[in-house]
Amino acid sequence: MRELLFKNITSGNKKRRDLYVTETFDKDGVTTTTHRHSTYIVGACNKFKTLDELAEWKESTGLKAGKRHIFIIKRHDSKLNKDMFVCDVVGKFYAVTGCDIYSIAFKHSFEVDFLYVKT
Repeated sequence: MRELLFKNITSGNKKRRDLYVTETFDKDGVTTTTHRHSTYIVGACNKFKTLDELAEWKESTGLKAGKRHIFIIKRHDSKLNKDMFVCDVVGKFYAVTGCDIYSIAFKHSFEVDFLYVKT
């Protein structure tokens, strides 16, 4: 058996977007569930009249992308007979559209759950 679930959720003010995919399948007495979850949040938006103004602003602020932080977690639940592996990446990047620059924070999460069925 294989089950897929997709969600694409955008907030009313369009400043937050969540993308979510989960997949569940059974094989040889092990139920495996994977979750992929990406969240993007639009922070500051600076609007400029020309690309030269944008370039000057970038030079004056010393703008550079933030460092990404990676978290890896592994857990075992002996009561439920379940293993879990989680990898999270958190960071920030900038997007330029025309003469506008947007600061966008993100979180990417990948989780794998293994549930062992006793026979």
